[in-house]
Amino acid sequence: MSPGNHANDRRSRERLISTSTKPAQRAENRASAHGRTVFALVAALLGSAAVTASTPQGLHAQVTDTTTVCESGEISNIFIDNRSIFDIVEGDPLNWVYRLANTLHIDTNEGFILREVLFSTGDCLDPLLLEESSRILESYRFITTADVYPVAQSDGTYHVVIDTQDRWTTQFDLGVSFDQGLQLDRVDLTEGNLLGRGMLAQVFARRRREQRDRGFRLQEPRLFGTRTDANFGWGRTRGGDFLEQGINYPFVGEVGRFALRQVVDRRDRVFTYSAADDPEFTNVLLAYRDEWAEISMAGRRGRPGNLTLLGAGITRERIDFGGLPSEIEVVLDGDFGSTTAASNAVRDIVSGQTRARATTRLNLMFGQRNLRFARVRGLDALDGELDVQLGTDIGLTIGRSIDLLSVDGIPSPDDLFGRVRLFAGHDPGASFVFAQVAAEGRRLRSGDDQWRDLIGEVDLYSYLRSQRIPGQTLFLRASAAGGWSVESPFQLTLGGRDAARGFREEYAPGARRILLTVEDRIFFRWPWPDLFDLGLTLFADAGRVWSGDVPYGVDSGWQGALGFGLRYSAPAGSRMGGRIDLAFPLGATTDHSPVFRVTLFELLGIGPGFSDVQLERTRRSRTGPDFLVTRLGR
Repeated sequence: MSPGNHANDRRSRERLISTSTKPAQRAENRASAHGRTVFALVAALLGSAAVTASTPQGLHAQVTDTTTVCESGEISNIFIDNRSIFDIVEGDPLNWVYRLANTLHIDTNEGFILREVLFSTGDCLDPLLLEESSRILESYRFITTADVYPVAQSDGTYHVVIDTQDRWTTQFDLGVSFDQGLQLDRVDLTEGNLLGRGMLAQVFARRRREQRDRGFRLQEPRLFGTRTDANFGWGRTRGGDFLEQGINYPFVGEVGRFALRQVVDRRDRVFTYSAADDPEFTNVLLAYRDEWAEISMAGRRGRPGNLTLLGAGITRERIDFGGLPSEIEVVLDGDFGSTTAASNAVRDIVSGQTRARATTRLNLMFGQRNLRFARVRGLDALDGELDVQLGTDIGLTIGRSIDLLSVDGIPSPDDLFGRVRLFAGHDPGASFVFAQVAAEGRRLRSGDDQWRDLIGEVDLYSYLRSQRIPGQTLFLRASAAGGWSVESPFQLTLGGRDAARGFREEYAPGARRILLTVEDRIFFRWPWPDLFDLGLTLFADAGRVWSGDVPYGVDSGWQGALGFGLRYSAPAGSRMGGRIDLAFPLGATTDHSPVFRVTLFELLGIGPGFSDVQLERTRRSRTGPDFLVTRLGR
């Protein structure tokens, strides 16, 4: 991010280099184009006089359909312009601050960048691989922007320039938020790009509501110099401890042909039930042990935009409610530090969701991916760019339990597991519409009441924009979620930071829920547009909860909230931002006061994703085509 005036952009470079060929259209970014222009001129005029580099052999994308004749031309040189955090603009009084930050920061290693791109010197120029390489680089949090473009040479070959800019990666995060009072959610010390080689090292302590986690985590995106991601973490939780380990060879962009995933995750968790209007306590805490292990592999055929996936694997899941200290507690007056042992009556209420089981499954996966990417500015980020998926993506998982690794005293049900997910994205004009449907459940192979742990969700997000009103987006959401015959800990609530925002998270628990949102997002290009982005938001939420068969479930009727707030992101043009909101409840009893929240992230939208936190804490099986991605562990 440059602190100065960013009037120059890619078009300046194209005017200076008449022989340049344009890659796929990208939105103009806010970083200074001075470094790009210099490197492009060097690449076009000086050729081998510049520093060149080549990708080590054997680390290309998994592309099966290669050609022997380069109709578009050959890549003769690769140039890396890896800029530090800040560009220095002459005359800026804060230059000494920017220079100090650049000096303290360790720039991303050029070898790491070269190993991430999908081409090498001697390869045929392929605009798709250049675009995919840019997207892969920008997927790393420590890279703010990545631009990969070709420069034509007089001999018919091309030089490729890889232009990146780093983000500050050493963070001491106190994680202070204001949500139902001032809270210190976390204390994190993180280095997100250790030695410039993409490794993450983190020591953390998390303390929000029932959460009391502390530990460390290490991530290596280039295990032994390959594209294999590795993850290891260990620490303590409120209920005991956790251990996570993962090795993941993901599909490489849209051109990868195979993927492999191995995960071990053992965690002593605490599930929080809202006790609704119980006069004696506000929450019930249920401690349990959650274990998950997986080995899965998959391959896909076709071309980008029309990919078919087939995969298989074996998983092991176990949930156990015995042997943990303070198995069931109640929270007094919303203070999660003040608890007491639950009575027998409370235990009877939650007993239907305390059924232990241990299951080993063989799984088959199928996926059909017909997607393209669009580079869009200002959807969930105020003025940042985001690659959004358009088209359709379907994933199906079927698992069959097998008699393997049984545990004494814990049932191993004989069942079939199914999970389906459908995604669709469409861009009618300047607007965007995204939809997702997901459902999963188990069917027992014996007994009368055969269906168990059925959970499902439907989400529809719309962004309505007009070129006549630049800087303004109308965001619409319609979401439905629910559970049926759930034997694991499960409960939804109407209130919360990503639900009906005028109510606290404990408000109106139930088994099924509908949420509707209308939000007007307005972007201001002042007061300091080169330092940070600022915007106003006006929103209305409405929702309803049905009790179902969950503990303490209620039928809420339709209720809603009105609110307003500020949205911000720093540095300017960032893809991530936060919110300051004040929401007023409607249709509730008079003892509900307005809710003021300060969060360091966007709450709703395609950027944060469709994931429902309250559903995710219930989900037992986590295998499927959409999990064979670059994230580590779970």
